Amino acid sequence: MDWTRIAYGFAANLLGIFVAAMFGLVDYGTSFLTLAFAALAFGIINVLIRPVITVLSLPAILLTLGLFVFVVNAFMLWLTSVVVPGFETLGFWHTVAAAIVVGAVNFVLHALLKDITSDHLEKARKGIKA
Repeated sequence: MDWTRIAYGFAANLLGIFVAAMFGLVDYGTSFLTLAFAALAFGIINVLIRPVITVLSLPAILLTLGLFVFVVNAFMLWLTSVVVPGFETLGFWHTVAAAIVVGAVNFVLHALLKDITSDHLEKARKGIKA
């Protein structure tokens, strides 16, 4: 298990949900703990439930040329709001927009920090301290 990738994914989800909240697309109140718990739950839901939902919705994804993936991502955010007390989604279209924002933040962070994380992983594999 690679703890660096897990921590990195958690931080990316945390920042993505924070940015979505700044745009008024989701609400986590004023508690950083709620935000952190939402990011953790979102990551766990994405790992455990998203693959199953993606496979089940594959016909819709193919029919819409991939656009239904946004609905799947919005569903993962909605599930997070069901599980995490104090974290709320604000309607269907707000949730879809929040899923796009969270995905965009994750994409940008992974694109910007790819070299840093891949260098760290390579050093860890060779046994060199970072």
